[in-house]
Amino acid sequence: TSNSAYFLEGSTFRHELNPSFINERSYVAFPVLGNINLNVQTNSGVGDFLFVRPDGKLTTFLSDEVTRSEFLDALPGRSKIGVDLDLSVFSMGFRAFGGFNTIGIDVRSMTDIAIPREFFSFMKDGLGNESARYHVQNMKVSTTNYAQLAFGHARPIGEQLTVGAKVKFLIGLGKADFLVNDMEITATPTHWSIQPHDVSGHISAGGIELKTKGELNKYTDDDYVKDEFGEPTDQLKDGAADRVSFEDIDFNSVSPSGFGMSFDLGASYKLNDDWSFSAAILDLGFITWGATNNLAMNNTFEFEGFENIAFDDDDNPNSFNNQLDRITDDLIDLAQFTKEGVGSRTTALAATLNIGAQYTLPVYDRLTFGALSSTRIHGSASWSEMRISANVAPVDWFEASVNYGLSSFGSDMGIMLNFHPRYFNFY
Repeated sequence: TSNSAYFLEGSTFRHELNPSFINERSYVAFPVLGNINLNVQTNSGVGDFLFVRPDGKLTTFLSDEVTRSEFLDALPGRSKIGVDLDLSVFSMGFRAFGGFNTIGIDVRSMTDIAIPREFFSFMKDGLGNESARYHVQNMKVSTTNYAQLAFGHARPIGEQLTVGAKVKFLIGLGKADFLVNDMEITATPTHWSIQPHDVSGHISAGGIELKTKGELNKYTDDDYVKDEFGEPTDQLKDGAADRVSFEDIDFNSVSPSGFGMSFDLGASYKLNDDWSFSAAILDLGFITWGATNNLAMNNTFEFEGFENIAFDDDDNPNSFNNQLDRITDDLIDLAQFTKEGVGSRTTALAATLNIGAQYTLPVYDRLTFGALSSTRIHGSASWSEMRISANVAPVDWFEASVNYGLSSFGSDMGIMLNFHPRYFNFY
């Protein structure tokens, strides 16, 4: 949901930012098309990983045409990426029961990735330096996907205070978490030695089937102990039979994988004709996931490393698309997880705290200025943002906002135009 809409009173979905906000009129949204929000935040740019060659073609950071310093010097200490999708399947609002009520059905997806620069340094370096050693810590990949049925109610209490709340019933569609708390990587003349100390994973999805290499009887040469000539023997390495074969994941059916509940709580207070204040906590809740596959890295293993990719032309096997495919294959080879069993777990949602203040210009009350603080509370993927805005509503059916935000990911500027005559809302 766009924070640019927080101070626009004619915005239909403003109640998703604070459940105490009351709409100016009842509404029914177009199914699916009524409100689609995609939010992508990162403290690294695409240009930090993809490079343009002199002839105008793209190559990845692994290409030998990109120097180590050219790639690593531009990276932050920890590269973070957050992707949120909120798809409104159905939404309506109406006045009844002494206030304003909302009903909504949404599909939500939240993905967070945090990768330390040390891991990218390992990806870039080849095996030429036998003294190379890396200590990768606090690396995380997490995705949470669920559907929700939400019921909201907001009502004024006196002339100055308005309160609101939503209760949401959640159906888990799938969740996966991979966490590298501590992993050592050491170079040898022929390969990298991977020593996982605290690496775990959890995959929760209805109908998913994770099979091990032993169950499939499907091994590669890297799964066998090698002789003094570097040739594989008949002896499997420790833990090889229990390793998950990610290339052979199957979905037997599509079914809910968890259930939960969450709440949105909010309040707004009009101090006088000039000043108003508001606050809300969103997605305060949990999902209990069943049939969770618990994974871990328990054994030291060998990894041949990421390819130092040459690049000639599109007909070359190392074309740009092939580079991306090979990087993906190498990452799968690095994910040597063993299956630790199946169980259940309960996880908290990523809650969001919004605090706002609005000042109305006395000489022209259709012009307001707002300040909004937003904080996402989600462990190592937490972030915060402060956004200031100038908002104007020159006529009853049109309003606009120009705003500037400074956050954990950097800075940005936003503009929102909102047309809201009596029979439709278009923004």
